[in-house]
Amino acid sequence: MKSWVAILKDELQLIFQDKSILLTCLVAPILYAFFIGSIYMEKDVSEIPIAIVDYDHSNLSRKVSNLVDSNEKVKVFGHYSSLEGAMFSFNNLEVQGILIIPNNFQKETMNLDGTHVELILNNTKFLTSNEINKGVQQVMLTISGGVRMQYFISNKVPIELAKQQAQPILPVIKSVYNATNNYGDYLLPILLILILQQTLIIGFGQSVVHEFNHGLLSNLKNTSFYDFMKVISAKSFYYIVLYIAYFFIFYKLIFPYYHLDFKGSIILHLVLSSLFVSIVILYTILLASFFKTTIGWTEVLAFSTYPLFLVSGYSWPIEVMPKLLQYFANILPSTPYFKIFSMLSVEGAELSNIKSGFIHLLILLVLGFVLLLVRFLFIKQNLKKLNL
Repeated sequence: MKSWVAILKDELQLIFQDKSILLTCLVAPILYAFFIGSIYMEKDVSEIPIAIVDYDHSNLSRKVSNLVDSNEKVKVFGHYSSLEGAMFSFNNLEVQGILIIPNNFQKETMNLDGTHVELILNNTKFLTSNEINKGVQQVMLTISGGVRMQYFISNKVPIELAKQQAQPILPVIKSVYNATNNYGDYLLPILLILILQQTLIIGFGQSVVHEFNHGLLSNLKNTSFYDFMKVISAKSFYYIVLYIAYFFIFYKLIFPYYHLDFKGSIILHLVLSSLFVSIVILYTILLASFFKTTIGWTEVLAFSTYPLFLVSGYSWPIEVMPKLLQYFANILPSTPYFKIFSMLSVEGAELSNIKSGFIHLLILLVLGFVLLLVRFLFIKQNLKKLNL
């Protein structure tokens, strides 16, 4: 068995000889950080063009149009007398939505009979469609509240009481941990962490698959677990150092570049990041031992990014997932780490606030080590049976 330093040198040589590992681990993290980050560079949308089809041509319908146009998120591109003209602009992507105001809109509204306003949206861009929907709803609530208040005033109700009766419940929205109240500030930090996780899994996994099939781990029959861990530790040392450095670069350079919140102790962040990287490496070794080719590994893991993100609980609460998915989510290192990272970077939490998540990561570290030991003994036993 080679020495630890010799194995480390072999790993460095493999990295620079294998272009796939080199590109995945050295180029992809920075490249994807700027590529994906540029999508949310502004992290907000404004003056989204919409068309208004006004069949009523009344004072109230014109008021609606003016209020919609005054919304900072929405810009009225044009007014149309028929749906056909508006649909032409919509299909040519000149507008992202169409607001249709029906006949008798003013009459039915002022009589408190109620009326239906239609909204056609381009849902291929969820950020823009969501802002249009919110802007139009806000205008309609304002109009309906004003009409009700005028009705009460006309019935001799005092103005202050009329305001209360017109809108008995007033929404009060205060952004606590997302000051700009946009999806980019919420999503981008975890996407950046996800880039580091997936490039580590894919790149390091390729090296492990190669080692199991063509290197020192290709025959474990006469290898002790101590020698096995010596090989693994030497191979993973470079990746641990590299990705801790990446985390530091992301925290100090990439996050400020995109004006993302980053609070909490940088030392605590790096300690937890180191723990996270170690767990990911253990899981990668375990999973890579089941693959025969690096191409097969890359093909399978390349499609795991989005499912792993969805199951992690960041975009959808784990508590409402099916029980089986909840169990699966809780053995993923990304599940506690994403939660801890958000608490630290956005809320400015301290170690005492993330104790449960920290313990969760430690349990996963021990679990990964135990599973790797079991997998090693299983492979070794099978090799001995084949030679009997």
